[in-house]
Amino acid sequence: MAKKKTCETCGTRDKTVQTMPDPFTAALYPDEEHDEMTLCEPCAVARYEES
Repeated sequence: MAKKKTCETCGTRDKTVQTMPDPFTAALYPDEEHDEMTLCEPCAVARYEES
């Protein structure tokens, strides 16, 4: 059974929460390395849209 991760933004614990490059900085600076964040899909989309 896969361990559920916790979203850094909203605290949701779900199997859909993923570790990914920061969507905000990845959108602004696509050719650079980015810090990893653990986010649920709604928070990842919101962070991307902030950029």
